Amino acid sequence: MERKTHFSEQSDHHLSRRLLSVKPDLRISLPKKGDVLYFQGDESQYLYIVSSGRLLTIMESPTGDPIVWEQLGPFDAVGAFALLMEFPYPATCRADAPSEVLAYSRLKVWNCLETDRLFRDTLMKEMGERFQTFLSRLLFSQKSLEARISMSLLTLSGQAVKQNPDLKGPISLDVTRSILASMSLTTVESAIRITKKWQARGLLDFPKPGKIRILDPEAFKGMTGD
Repeated sequence: MERKTHFSEQSDHHLSRRLLSVKPDLRISLPKKGDVLYFQGDESQYLYIVSSGRLLTIMESPTGDPIVWEQLGPFDAVGAFALLMEFPYPATCRADAPSEVLAYSRLKVWNCLETDRLFRDTLMKEMGERFQTFLSRLLFSQKSLEARISMSLLTLSGQAVKQNPDLKGPISLDVTRSILASMSLTTVESAIRITKKWQARGLLDFPKPGKIRILDPEAFKGMTGD
């Protein structure tokens, strides 16, 4: 479920070289985790390139919990589809770590599209891939937060049993809550909140950092909504 967030090496080099050769309209610093680049519904004015750090694009699910659509790192672009189609930004974009971002106006992006075919082809391919990712995640995102995290835990448990068919009793998983959050399309804070609640109910525990032990797999099967 976790998508590769960076362009291919060729795309990385070309897009960064082409856009970095053009003076950005803005250089934006997001010094703290949680700092917002733009909100869902804001007018799209810029295509952004992550210079350093890590960003998340987040939407609110039908049940009210946050859905993390993308995790973006250096050389990743964000806001391109909304900018080119002149739609409002479809999701909130915020820092997941101290970050620096370069902003390019619609005029500068269109100039690049018109004068550089490789840039145009690469950007359009990236937008198409992201749209496919959006469609593949859409159904999963309709489930409740507990159902999504339960499904992720059961997927990992199934993999552990497949690797060790003789495994008996509690199933110990080598997974951080950060990775669990990414698999479940949610924030780390939400994953911590839910798993702490399950720990208090005796459904799982944390024997040491980086490990989650499933104590009652049947309870999680009942929460998937299937």
